[in-house]
Amino acid sequence: MIEQRMTIDETSPPRTFEQFFREAEPGLRAALSGGYGAERGREAAVEALTYAWRHWERIRAMDNPHGYVYRVGERKARKGERRRRLVPLRTPDQAVSWGPHVEPGLAPALAELTLRQRQSVILVAGFGMTHREAADLLGVSASSIQSHVERGLANLRNALGVDS
Repeated sequence: MIEQRMTIDETSPPRTFEQFFREAEPGLRAALSGGYGAERGREAAVEALTYAWRHWERIRAMDNPHGYVYRVGERKARKGERRRRLVPLRTPDQAVSWGPHVEPGLAPALAELTLRQRQSVILVAGFGMTHREAADLLGVSASSIQSHVERGLANLRNALGVDS
């Protein structure tokens, strides 16, 4: 089976909501799950895409509809959250369920990264997005993504005791 990568074509805005959904949903879910945990991230992605569907005529005319909908999802994920500290993605004993090829210390190490570092590392290193694609999704510059990825990976290497 050939794996499809999400690409965002800035030159031509999505014509239909269905096209937008197919382009945006995988990356949106990944970014929000990486930042807020799997369950909260999925719920926020659904809420953000529902909002986009309801306001499609206005959103489709925006310069960066993917980034705007991500921001909506981010607000939904934070709704009701009184503190900035994020819940770890999984506890160390749950990391085993990730499979035998995943370092058990990865989940706690990811949880210690800043929100933007965690999102950037997951989108670029985990999902294979380019810096530009991740930047468009998160509404920041590609150089910002590059910095977050570099710092995040350095922090992960340090936390896991891996030489660079």
